[in-house]
Amino acid sequence: MASSTNPDLWSGLSGFGFSESATPDMRAALLKVNAEMFVAAPARDRESIETFETLMLGSLPRADAATLLALARILAPCADAPASVLDYLVQHSPDARAVVLQHAAHPPETGNRRQIATPAGRLRLAARLDLDPATIRKLLLLGEEPVAEALAANPAVAPDTGSFKLLVQRARCRPTLARILLGRDDLSSSDAATLYLAADATRRAAIRDDIAALLARRRIALSCILTADDIAELLAVSRRGDVERLEALLSTFLCIPSWTKWRVLEVGRHRLLALALKALGMSRRDATQIFLSLHPALAYPLSAVRELVREVRDVPGPIALALVESVLGVRALSREHQA
Repeated sequence: MASSTNPDLWSGLSGFGFSESATPDMRAALLKVNAEMFVAAPARDRESIETFETLMLGSLPRADAATLLALARILAPCADAPASVLDYLVQHSPDARAVVLQHAAHPPETGNRRQIATPAGRLRLAARLDLDPATIRKLLLLGEEPVAEALAANPAVAPDTGSFKLLVQRARCRPTLARILLGRDDLSSSDAATLYLAADATRRAAIRDDIAALLARRRIALSCILTADDIAELLAVSRRGDVERLEALLSTFLCIPSWTKWRVLEVGRHRLLALALKALGMSRRDATQIFLSLHPALAYPLSAVRELVREVRDVPGPIALALVESVLGVRALSREHQA
């Protein structure tokens, strides 16, 4: 901020901008001329900036969309442009918002605290491309799904940040959030594998290919071999529809913590059961029996059980195991050694 020798430079807005005799075109012209004078001024001190801010905020509510856009183009690159004026432009014109967020010398921050206080304000903030890490963390703290989804689509939330990792963790059990993250070009292969259950067929195939390329550089030993008694117990508990016992057995056989939440019957997670059975080396025939008996949602319509059977048929055991680990966020029975 430079020292100003003329703090009343923009006082011409006073009265005229509020005058009923002024036409819309006259008001628009005056706003743009004064904005240009502000930007072109060789010096601006605090008093002159505050004067300009007060007069602009008093006149902006009468400005049309074209004028707001023009003002955004004039003021955004100016380091001394009042944050409150930029905030107004961002909030009242989508076109002006895009210009401000792309070209602002200092992203507008005035009003963030007020916006974080309301659901609508948080949702607007979550879509802004100029978000700072602290604001992102504050937005995530409340656990609002619409806000999380807006942040997931926002490139301001970088994949190498803790906030992004938190979104990925939440997306494990939120298919809509997972699909938004899967649509990002900067999603890592490991994060994509975590969200495998929410991916479409094409993306699932790409994820499996990435895992296969990774495993090709390693030796994976599956240290669990199901006995005939193990298979018989899995089939028996499935016939009883005892999903809790089935999930407990999966945890035991895969050597993962007993507190692991499988939730294989939740909509969108059925494929996890198929992957787990394939990771354990279960035959397609026995796996199909489990799908048909555990719960009707797994078997009907016929296309549903076909999808699960196809997963058992087409996904190699080591890849299935890696996917189970990624989806659940655990280390299972795999024993990896660098080749």
